[in-house]
Order: sequence, then C-alpha cells, then structure tokens
Amino acid sequence: MVDVMVIIRSGPEDVRRVADGLRLCAAMLGMDRAPRIVHLDEGVKCLLPGALQDSTNRDYLRTSADLAGIQVLVESLEENCLRIEDLDPDLNITTIDIRGLAEMMAECSSTVTF
Repeated sequence: MVDVMVIIRSGPEDVRRVADGLRLCAAMLGMDRAPRIVHLDEGVKCLLPGALQDSTNRDYLRTSADLAGIQVLVESLEENCLRIEDLDPDLNITTIDIRGLAEMMAECSSTVTF
C-alpha cells in the first residue's frame, strides 16, 4: 500500500501552498517513500512550461516527476481548456480520470491536499 497521496489543487499564483506540497513530495522521496502525486483543479497550471518562477520549486517538481511520476486529472485539464500536450514535456506526466483517482485514493492510507 502506498502511504500518502499528495494532491496539488492550488495554481502557480498560490506560491506558498504549491511550494509546501512540492517540498513534502521531495522530502518523502528523500526518505525513499514515493508518494502518489496528482495535480487537479488549478494545480494543473503548475505543470505548464515556465509556470513556476522559483528555481527551487521547479527543481522539486522535476525531481518529483522523475522519481515518482505525476498524474494529472483529465477533467481538470478540460476545465482549464488544456491538453496533455500543453504541459511541460520534460515532466513524467500521465493522465488519470476521476474513477482512477478514486481507486488510487482508496489504495492510500492518507491524502494531503495543497
């Protein structure tokens, strides 16, 4: 069982919340505890090229993508008029639908939302 799911709902303009979520992901990875990482709602905009201005946050995002992978909710992409092709191609991003998200959440012992 995966211990923690980290959901990033905040957009790039809410720098503090996004940074907290990315720091948690990086810290967990540093302890060999890969979280499930899902971006939804406004959080999908954090995955656009150049969306994160702070280099530390970009590094945390890239490290999380490389080591744990990132899921993005299809419905949130549609709500934000985005396609998977619009997101940063250097990140390991896969799509998930709401049903898959619910199944993934059931596998996790806890969920943290930023």
